[in-house]
This record gives sequence, C-alpha cells and structure tokens, in this order.
Amino acid sequence: MVGIDETTLSLILHPAARPPKDPTTHKLVERVEDRIEKLLEDLDADSERIILPTPALCEFLVLAGKDGPEYLDRIRGTKTFLIKPFDEMAAIELAAIEYEARGSGNKRGSSTAPWTKVKFDRQIVAIAKVNGCKRLYSDDGDVIKFGVKAGIEVISTWNLPLPLAKQTKMFEDDKITITDPNPKRNVRLED
Repeated sequence: MVGIDETTLSLILHPAARPPKDPTTHKLVERVEDRIEKLLEDLDADSERIILPTPALCEFLVLAGKDGPEYLDRIRGTKTFLIKPFDEMAAIELAAIEYEARGSGNKRGSSTAPWTKVKFDRQIVAIAKVNGCKRLYSDDGDVIKFGVKAGIEVISTWNLPLPLAKQTKMFEDDKITITDPNPKRNVRLED
C-alpha cells in the first residue's frame, strides 16, 4: 500500500497542470507527466493499491469545484484507489502524533501553517500510517515533514524517476533510403 495527498492526486488526474517547484533548486519540476506516468506504471506492475485519505480527497474536491462529482466517479471507478476515512484507529494515531508534538513544546511541529491545515495534514499521515502505507507521495512540505516523523517514506514529484527513453519509429515502413552525394549511387533498401 502507498498513500497520496491532494498534491499528488491533482497531478495524477491532471498531469499537465502547473508543475510543483523543487525546493532545492527553486525551479519547476520538468517532465511531470512522464514522472507521474512512470509512477502509475510502476505501482500497477507491483500491484500496489493507492490509499486516498478522505482529508486529501476533500482538498481535491474543493479545488475541482463543480467537476468534483465527475472526478469522484473516476476515482471510485478505478480499482487502484482505496478511499480511506479518518476512523477510530486514525484518531488514535493522530492523538499520539499531537501528544508528542505538544510534549516537545510546539503543537504545530514547527509548521507555520494555520492550525486547521496542520490538523488536516496530520490526518492524512495518520490515515496512511494506520492503513499500512509504506510510502506516501506528496509535494506538501508539512505532509512531507509529518510523514517522515511518523516513519513513512515520503516521495515528492521532484524525486520521482523519469521513464526510460521511448523508442520512436526510426524508419517509415521499414524502408531506408541512403543518399549519396553522387546521385548514381543512391540506394533504396527494402525488407
């Protein structure tokens, strides 16, 4: 099982959307569509299911606006996605996360985001953790930080590998024309 947040869900459903910035280079991530396509191919090859925490789904549906129901049908119609709620086990996990943060003297866990966002991000992490996600895909700085603190490997778009180069058809109809400067020596090869 792997988990995703709204940032990754948005790129899966809209790979041509504006790419995120790599925080180390401050440049837009290149070839996002290719990276997302490879991620999905790799997850499919490994028969991985994708946990979509309900708080992440909520964030996405707000962004989707009136198109939300159509996207929800697409998500529900895909066997890969498992929508998981903030349930009793996630509540217990979140309580442990928040208790630890408060004990360290910083209930926001060094986040500068509003408290509501911090709680949403921690819910996403708690849901991923209690559902056995070994990896969480996110470009959100707080989700990344909270996920790593919870012991989950977090992978961002800028860390996704690029696919191998695709072979394009080099020769039309398997025929090759070799052009020589001397027109008498031009040759056309066929199968």
